[in-house]
Amino acid sequence: MAMELQEGTEIKLLNGKTCTIDKELGRGGQGIVYLVDYCGGDYALKWYIKDYSSDFYNNLKKNADAGPPSKAFLWPLAITERQFGSFGYVMRLRPRGFREFGDFMLAKTQFSSMTANINAAINICDAFQKLHIRGLSYQDMNDGNFFINPKNGDVLICDNDNVAPDRTNLGIIGKAGYLAPEIVDKKTMPNRYSDYFSMAVILFILFYFNRPFEGKKFANCGCMTEELEKDLFGHKAVFIMDPQDCSNRPVPGLHTNVIRRWGLFPKFMENLFVQAFCKQSILFPEKRVIDREWMTCMIQLRSTLGKCPHCGEETFIEPDISNQTCIDCEHSIVKPMVLKIDKYRVPLFEGQKIYNVQLPIDGDLNAVVGEVVTNAITGKLGIKNYSSFTWQALDPVGSAHNVTPESGMPIKNEMKIKFKMGINGLITR
Repeated sequence: MAMELQEGTEIKLLNGKTCTIDKELGRGGQGIVYLVDYCGGDYALKWYIKDYSSDFYNNLKKNADAGPPSKAFLWPLAITERQFGSFGYVMRLRPRGFREFGDFMLAKTQFSSMTANINAAINICDAFQKLHIRGLSYQDMNDGNFFINPKNGDVLICDNDNVAPDRTNLGIIGKAGYLAPEIVDKKTMPNRYSDYFSMAVILFILFYFNRPFEGKKFANCGCMTEELEKDLFGHKAVFIMDPQDCSNRPVPGLHTNVIRRWGLFPKFMENLFVQAFCKQSILFPEKRVIDREWMTCMIQLRSTLGKCPHCGEETFIEPDISNQTCIDCEHSIVKPMVLKIDKYRVPLFEGQKIYNVQLPIDGDLNAVVGEVVTNAITGKLGIKNYSSFTWQALDPVGSAHNVTPESGMPIKNEMKIKFKMGINGLITR
C-alpha cells in the first residue's frame, strides 16, 4: 500500500541515483508532489497514492528514457524504483512567474499584451505537434495541465504521465468539457484525433475565456449527471457559436467574455474554430482541424497584430481587408502592402516582424529574420535583414541586389525576395 513520504526519506531511482524528500508541495487525486534534492538541485517528485499497473509504470519509464518532445513539457526525468508501496517520477520545478490556466479563465490574472496571448497559443500548438510526431497522444488535456507566463506567453505542460501511444490508455481519461465527444460517449480509446479536439478547446478558452460548449444548454441544466454530460459534451454537443444551430448560444450577463470577444479577432481564426467544433468535426474525428493547421493559424494571427497608427494600441491589421478599423479607437486603417511567403501573408506595417518559422526554418519560434522599418533618409518603409544570411531582392523591372545581414531593402509592389535556396517571397498590394 502506498505511503506518504517523510522529510529526509531517500528515494532510489532507476538510473542508479537517489533523491531526498524535503517537503510537500501539493496533492491531488493521483498523488502527492514533493520538493526533493536531486543531483544537488531542487526538483519535484510526483509520488502516486493510487495503484497503477505495470504497463503504466513501463510507459512512464519509456517516456523518461526518450526525453521531452519539447521544452514546454515538465517531462518525467527519472523514474523511481518501486518502494514504500508505490513509485513516482522526478521532474523540473515550475519556475516563478507562471500562472495556472484557470487563473486566466477566472480573471485572476491577464496577459500583459495580445502578443503574449498569441505566443501562448503558438507554444501550445508547437508542443503538441511535436508530441504527435512521436506517435503519442496526451489524452488528458484540461485547464489543470497548463501553466502560462502572462508576460511573454511561455507555456509549461504538466501531468505528462498520461502520455501514451495512440489508442493505448493506461487508466487516465480526462475531464468532460475538454474531452472529445467519442471519448465522453466511450466509443473509442484516446488518440491524436481526440487530442486535436481537446487542443481546440484549450485554444478557444485561451482567446475567449469560455468553454466552447457551455452556453444556454449548460446554464439551464441542474445537477450534472452522466446522461446530461453525454448530451452536452458527447455526440449531441452544440458549439456555442455554431452558425447553423443557435440552441446553445452564450447567455448575456453570464457568458460576457465570449460575447464581447467573438468578432474581435480576424475572421480566419473564427472560421477555424467553427470548423473545429461543427457537427462534422464532432461526429467524424478524421475531419478535425489538426495541430499543424492551428500552428499556421496562430503564426498568421501573430503577423496581423500591429499598432494602430491613430491611437497606438494593439489591433489586428489583416492582409486582405481594405475597409478595417482599429479594435480600440475604431479609426479606419489603410490596407498595407503584403509579403506572400510560403503559406503566410504578412502585412507590411511599421514594426512588423518576419519570423524564421514563416520561411519556414526550424528553430526558435520567436527568432526574427526581418523587420519593417522606416528609412531615416527617405521616410519610406523598408525591410531590414536581421538574419545571418544574405537575401536577394529582385525589383519589378528585373534588377537584383543583395541584402546582407543588418542592411535593408525597399518595399515595392511586385518585388521578389529570395531568402534562401527554394525560399521565396513576393510583395504585393
